Amino acid sequence: MKDNYYIHVFFAVVIGISLIFTYHFFMKTVDFDVSIQASENVRNSDYHFVLIVQELENPYLQELYKGAQDAANKKGVTIEYMGTKQTNINDHIKLIEMAIAAKVDGILTQGLSNEFLPVIEKAKEKEIPLIMVDSDLKNNELIPYVGTNNYQAGYDIGATVLNETIGKTKIGILTGSLIANNLKERVQGFLDAIEQEERLQVVAIESSNLSKIQGAEKTYQMIKNDSDISIFFGTSALDSLGIAEGIKKTNPSTAIRVYAFDMLEETIELFKNDHIHATLKQEPYEMGRTGVHLLFDSLQGIEVKREYHTPTTIIRKEDVEDEF
Repeated sequence: MKDNYYIHVFFAVVIGISLIFTYHFFMKTVDFDVSIQASENVRNSDYHFVLIVQELENPYLQELYKGAQDAANKKGVTIEYMGTKQTNINDHIKLIEMAIAAKVDGILTQGLSNEFLPVIEKAKEKEIPLIMVDSDLKNNELIPYVGTNNYQAGYDIGATVLNETIGKTKIGILTGSLIANNLKERVQGFLDAIEQEERLQVVAIESSNLSKIQGAEKTYQMIKNDSDISIFFGTSALDSLGIAEGIKKTNPSTAIRVYAFDMLEETIELFKNDHIHATLKQEPYEMGRTGVHLLFDSLQGIEVKREYHTPTTIIRKEDVEDEF
């Protein structure tokens, strides 16, 4: 009997260890991280929301979270901040599934791809309100969206380039992702704005994968492939940083003008040093703040519109000197 007891204990320990290792290596295969800043207050809150983003440490998305957190504090709501380390559609979907399984009261997330539709439907079946922030789904007619009109933003930058250039102009585009709907819309808007002018030619469109290092490498290569590029358009917050670094590495003989997105602290420094000509400033704080208010309204039975576009402003060096 004693021998059987020790055998059972031995097998129980082995199984326990194997389960621990299985879980550990499973988590190693999943490229996401989770930050739960407010979980201790969940029991004391009326509602429990979650914000899921494509790149957890991106300063722009952290500003969006700040807006969401401030609104949540005013409403007596708990909000958790979760996201992938880098854009990964499958892992992003897993995080949404985790939030649904945890029975949260509301979800804010970026609409990066229509691959999200099945998990969005799952949230709907569980009667969990879900709102897109920053990036909308393609052809979305049902899920509320809060953020920039990304097509129009890209169009506005393209129109600005059109008005500020003379003669034949070659353009390079660096985009944070080739799959994220918001960035695809910005590129398309830009292309549509300049398509009537044959003198403007986009010679390359490359992805930085939301990485300053990769952005610099892609910029360097684009210039090496075509030294006549005189305009760069960066579609996301980190792209302008990569473009500026890539231009610096090539040390071009003629000036290259950079049109960017967003206003990070690094962007302001690039402005002051004449490395950026103009940027389109978004309002991520307002996106997060409005998103939380709309989730709260949904739970109160208040009708929520399909689209809420936050303002954008084209910023130039003189604006930076006056305001920052």
